Amino acid sequence: MPVKKKDTDRALALLEEYCKQLKKPEEQQLKKAIKKVMGIFKSSLFQALIDIQEFYEVTLLNSQKSCEQKTEEANQVAEKWEKTKSSATGHASLQKNQEVP
Repeated sequence: MPVKKKDTDRALALLEEYCKQLKKPEEQQLKKAIKKVMGIFKSSLFQALIDIQEFYEVTLLNSQKSCEQKTEEANQVAEKWEKTKSSATGHASLQKNQEVP
């Protein structure tokens, strides 16, 4: 069964709710481990993989879309991730510049 972005968002919400219930001292290691999983779900690499899978299934495998439509959607996906990459790089550069005395 293909994983979609809305599925990962729902999984994150469920994990967050579960973590809120973990209050006992013996449950804190479990809570920490779940938060690691949540961090992976939130990572840009994981989100990119979900986007690629959705793009492949929704766009490329759709026989009703023309080659031109598929090309346009491919360019949109690429542009989205180029912007994400450049904003992340810009943010890292800004942080690095702020750290210099």
